[in-house]
Amino acid sequence: MFSSNMLPPHNNQRKDTVVNAEETKHFVWNLATWDLREAVNITGEYLAHGVDEFERASQYISKEPAALMDVSMVKESPVKFECEYHSTTRLPGNPPMGTVDIVIGRVIAVHIKDEVLTDGILDVKKTLPIARCGYHQYTVIRETFDMIIPGDNKLMRL
Repeated sequence: MFSSNMLPPHNNQRKDTVVNAEETKHFVWNLATWDLREAVNITGEYLAHGVDEFERASQYISKEPAALMDVSMVKESPVKFECEYHSTTRLPGNPPMGTVDIVIGRVIAVHIKDEVLTDGILDVKKTLPIARCGYHQYTVIRETFDMIIPGDNKLMRL
């Protein structure tokens, strides 16, 4: 799943990423990390239809082909999900903001770089994922903790 905002100054123009997912029925979710923060910022720009975001951020990222579909992945991202498109839900915005498209897909392939694994399990702290908090603020995850749900099946525990 990913979301994409549309701003009224851009006539609620939908981002190419959303349109491409809907038309091709495929997309790749790439983990946004601390090391990729500048590329994340650059590729968030509202661009004219058809402008390649990879080219705009080429000093930070490069393309690599997906394994199961004809779309590109961010080579430098440590975690990537190849997804089959399922649906788009459009949420209304509160003025002056525009609408938000939420794109949902089914994961059909997972790519995780060896250097972010510990004992064969994704070590989130090694990836340093970033998340947008609102406005121009982001956060980076540097610490994690485990909590087992009471009554959880012991087979699901790592």
